[in-house]
Amino acid sequence: MKKLNVSAKKVALGMFISLFSIAAYSQFYINVGGGYNLGIANQSLLNNYERTNNIVKMENVKTSLGKGLNFGLNLGYMFNGNIGIDLQCSYLLGDETTGESEDNFTFFDINYYDFEKISIKSQMFRVNPSIIIASGFDKLDPYARFGVIFGFGSINLNYLDEEYENNILENKVIEKWKYNGGMAFGISSALGLMYHISDLISVYGELDLVGMSYAPIKGVMTEYTVNGADKLPNLTTDAKEIEFLDEITYDYDNPPSTAEPSKELKFYFPYSSIGLNIGVRFSF
Repeated sequence: MKKLNVSAKKVALGMFISLFSIAAYSQFYINVGGGYNLGIANQSLLNNYERTNNIVKMENVKTSLGKGLNFGLNLGYMFNGNIGIDLQCSYLLGDETTGESEDNFTFFDINYYDFEKISIKSQMFRVNPSIIIASGFDKLDPYARFGVIFGFGSINLNYLDEEYENNILENKVIEKWKYNGGMAFGISSALGLMYHISDLISVYGELDLVGMSYAPIKGVMTEYTVNGADKLPNLTTDAKEIEFLDEITYDYDNPPSTAEPSKELKFYFPYSSIGLNIGVRFSF
């Protein structure tokens, strides 16, 4: 009986010491950092087209809208030197991707030149809850982070069309759209190295990987000008507003009203990326 009591006391003492060690080490932290992301798993969103008389050249433009600058703030808690939880809030300022079309030909001694340009870029606020596994080393502390990521953003699509005759601009159209609504979802992971300057301040660098796509649920034309004149107020609702759906049924005997947004199928834009981030950690 005494042996059992002694064993129970040892177990209780061990649990107390373990809990005390966790409590002694456990700490909150704030990371402030940023970096640049390169697009991966790119898709052919746009293309380049060039025609000079009877010679035509076409080229795919592959990209991911996850490419661009990234700024983030992390709130985290380390239970001990090896395991923690992390919540990152970041803002993605995406790079612009463009596709151009040039049509150049001569007909009855008149040179016709048509230039079109489409550009697309994105901004996104992202929330990334993760689990952290660290080495727990005193100075140089390698770590890994795994989690899911949610995004709330918008896509800007701009269109320019210029028509020339004998190098004189005859017609110019500018059209701008904004697509937004809905939520993006994906997974994320990172491998990093933390350098502890002191118990309160550390610096880090990490290689960050994101796999994600996003399908907006609505689109609104924000600008429509012809030769400098604003034509947007003249358009019907279905010409300047879009509702993106997973499924569409169209009745030719009962067409939708032009006073309602037009309906199109959802399109999933690529947002996967790999990036290098650096920053500072404040522990308390």
